[in-house]
Amino acid sequence: MGRTGTMWRTVAILGVAILIAPAMTGCRSFDGQKVRAEHAERYPAELARKTEEVLAAKRPLNLDDCIRIALENSLTVRSREIQSRIARLDRKTAFANFLPAVSLNYQHTHFDPQVIRSISGFEAAMSDKRLDEVTWQIEMSIFSPATWFLYSMHTRGAEIADLVTEYTKQMTVLQVTAGYFYCLSLEEYERALDAQMKAAQVLLEEMTAFYDEGLVSDWQVGQVRVLAQSRRLELDRTARIRAEAEAELLTTMGLSPLADLTLEPQTPLEPAPGSLEDFISEALLNHRQLQISDRKIAIEQEKVKTAIAGFLPVLLGFASRTDSSDSYLKYSNYWTAGLSATMTVFNGFANVNEYKAAKGRREESFLEREQASLAVILEVIRAYLALQTARDQMALAQNTFDVASKRFLEVRQKWQEGLVSSSEMLEMTAERDRTRMQAISSRFQYQISAATLLNAMGRTKIDYEESHHAGES
Repeated sequence: MGRTGTMWRTVAILGVAILIAPAMTGCRSFDGQKVRAEHAERYPAELARKTEEVLAAKRPLNLDDCIRIALENSLTVRSREIQSRIARLDRKTAFANFLPAVSLNYQHTHFDPQVIRSISGFEAAMSDKRLDEVTWQIEMSIFSPATWFLYSMHTRGAEIADLVTEYTKQMTVLQVTAGYFYCLSLEEYERALDAQMKAAQVLLEEMTAFYDEGLVSDWQVGQVRVLAQSRRLELDRTARIRAEAEAELLTTMGLSPLADLTLEPQTPLEPAPGSLEDFISEALLNHRQLQISDRKIAIEQEKVKTAIAGFLPVLLGFASRTDSSDSYLKYSNYWTAGLSATMTVFNGFANVNEYKAAKGRREESFLEREQASLAVILEVIRAYLALQTARDQMALAQNTFDVASKRFLEVRQKWQEGLVSSSEMLEMTAERDRTRMQAISSRFQYQISAATLLNAMGRTKIDYEESHHAGES
């Protein structure tokens, strides 16, 4: 037994040393500047490699591709998914309260000198000089209502975490949709500005030829030159804005903002037909924020029950078995079993006040759900009215552009025939270009309004199948 005791002591000392060593050296071994430098050097290359792998599957990307990539790689979405997993682990931890807890205690004792007691002039040893004692302790809650309520709260908490993840995905889809159509509209802007710049260059060449023939003044040529210069500057500015918008879209997708992004035009979004009342009813049923509010109320109700459980006794069952190597004992092992009960008789009315506070928080959660419901209704109304306005503005802008284009062709023909002045021709050119830009902007605004209404109704799609672009040519 002495050799066995020495072995156990050696194992215990080594275990303690292994646990203490990292704690003693951890702070001294950390070099913050080195860690930051290594990450700054490694992260851009890793992000670029990951981006290239993702974008290599397919180019150009349509809206579904961008959304799928964002849902798979967005850091915000991944963070919410981790929190959801943690919430489920907390629920499992709460369930452990229903299971028995088993603990093992080992104790080695070495008496030097051996314990000897003098009785009526005689000396007698009381135990072995070296002895080992192993105790198994088993405890289980038999009656503890708070345990049930705690588990129920963690269950609702896990559901909330899942709903928050879904809501985060919906907002990510909305953000990607807005960025996608914004980039497409900027590309259309660029094409329009490029055509306008080329038209201004042609006009400048014509005006220069007229000036050489003495048909126009020098300031008129300068006016056209300024127009061509402004179109070139506006084209460069739009190109920089588009580069920034593409960088933001790539960041939302969890990719490197330095990558080249090529987008494929997507079929415009169209909201489902229905009345405002139908949209509000659907939002009240499907909006994630209201579903989260329902579970918050359930949690507060469980807290009220937990506060009531503070007035009840807690009954605990326990059992233990002890084995000893002491040869002086008549029985080397024995069982101990029993029940223990605990009940708070008086704690300064803390449990009473906690019960009142829990009821107050429950009432507050009901009010918060009402506020959230009103906010959702208002959100749907705003989105619905904004969509109506955007639809009307889009139709008006397109009609205005059509009229301006026809008028421009007529004025240009008259200008070539010398029937209108160059200033009138330039004004008509600027008017045609302005209406074209308004038409592009109104189409973009309509797409964003449609996506916003779908999101307000809780209808934003977040379930996308895995991409199969790897096999596409």
